[in-house]
Amino acid sequence: WLKLLPSHRRVFKEPSRWPMVWSSNWDEGGWQGAGGGGGGGWQSSSPAKGGWGPAPRQRLGLNAVGILVEWQQKGPKSFGWISPIYGIPEHLPEAQSHGGDVYVNAMDISDPRRGSVISFSLYITGQGLGTEDISDPRPGSVISFSLYIDGQGLGAEECVSRSVLRFTMPMGSKAQLTLPMVEVNPCVAYLKSSVFYPELEDRGVTLRKYMWESPLTVFELWGSVQDILRAAEEIGLLAHPEVEVLTSRKMAKSIDPDLLRDISEQELPGVPPRFRVGFRLLGAAGTSAGPEEVRARLVALLGQ
Repeated sequence: WLKLLPSHRRVFKEPSRWPMVWSSNWDEGGWQGAGGGGGGGWQSSSPAKGGWGPAPRQRLGLNAVGILVEWQQKGPKSFGWISPIYGIPEHLPEAQSHGGDVYVNAMDISDPRRGSVISFSLYITGQGLGTEDISDPRPGSVISFSLYIDGQGLGAEECVSRSVLRFTMPMGSKAQLTLPMVEVNPCVAYLKSSVFYPELEDRGVTLRKYMWESPLTVFELWGSVQDILRAAEEIGLLAHPEVEVLTSRKMAKSIDPDLLRDISEQELPGVPPRFRVGFRLLGAAGTSAGPEEVRARLVALLGQ
């Protein structure tokens, strides 16, 4: 899914099947960010310096959402690119630069998990020891950010990576969800088999539906834990009799085994076995859980 373009940028490309999704966002460590989500819990540090040129930043007072499609790990000079999916006005001339992608510098992303154990590499300079490679951002994460303009186009600051929950339901299910009317794919250059529902962005949630041909339909909800739960309840995921939460075998160890099942490769082709675990929200066969119990199970799953 990595490709060299004429500009020599290495960018994220949605695969025809699952490999990238599982190797980045679905890695067990990706569930341990702020809010327990798949993005790693990134937040911004001070943007007083940086960008990729000496021109000062002109802050636009606009908040946007996008997918991190590239990250170049270069220690303290690391940077990446975000493909926007919501919040950038089309009339901005700068929105046409760099293929529509938005630049993000490492200094605008930091790990706020104080007291947590993180891994890093040491280097020595004339001033002493320094660190690098600290909890790199993961391509495929959904990030909310504030926009600025400098001498070379649009940039992102005050970056926050959203938490994620993934749900599945049978494609032919008779019990339908109440999805928003508008479906769009503003990130088609990278994600050719997905649709998004922008109506929920005003409530702080990115809703993504995968369009792969598979017996199970996969939905992703990205946001804060409470915003995700409100949106999932609104569209009918929490009360749907056939909906399951996708989880990993590592996370499944903390869940009542009666609520779990192994999802077959035929149901989710190409997904590694360690991630094909379904968590039944409404309880084991012959039982039923109320709305509060369902929400409590999801909050516990996310470590909140």
